[in-house]
Amino acid sequence: MTDWFAMTESIHAAMQAVEKAHAATETLREKTDRETVENFQVEMKTLSRHLEQMQLILAHEDTYTMDELANALGKMLGTGATYQRIPHYDVKTHAG
Repeated sequence: MTDWFAMTESIHAAMQAVEKAHAATETLREKTDRETVENFQVEMKTLSRHLEQMQLILAHEDTYTMDELANALGKMLGTGATYQRIPHYDVKTHAG
């Protein structure tokens, strides 16, 4: 998966996390108990992780772009492995 697709999936996952956090907030307003508070905290932490990752990507977009170009060039030359200068986000393991 290219970084472009990872970024779009990251945005999509963050949007889903916003929806879940909003639902948890509404549930917390309607019924405040231990379970709803814990669920709210989990959803907010998940949302925070997604937003932090997007901030990391945006703060280093030039590096991501260069990595993306290196990946494309490597594919054109038949090289499977490429060097990534910064950690890349695995959406599937972080999607809450």
